Amino acid sequence: MKTRLIRNISVTDRSTLEDLILVMAMNIEESLLEAGAIAGKDYTYKDLWTMAMPFALEIFKDKESRITFRTASGA
Repeated sequence: MKTRLIRNISVTDRSTLEDLILVMAMNIEESLLEAGAIAGKDYTYKDLWTMAMPFALEIFKDKESRITFRTASGA
């Protein structure tokens, strides 16, 4: 079993920005592991989020995507 940085999360809401980024990062990590990368050695959490951002941003920019996000107050 390959060790991963992101725990397996079975329920996400892809209509929220935070979960969209998380799902993208999970997919990127899966790809890295399949290629033989070692979590914590070949990549970090920050690497995963940095790689996930462009994909999430493209979806977020699409006005039809209706992606939501939390405000500073958490609402």
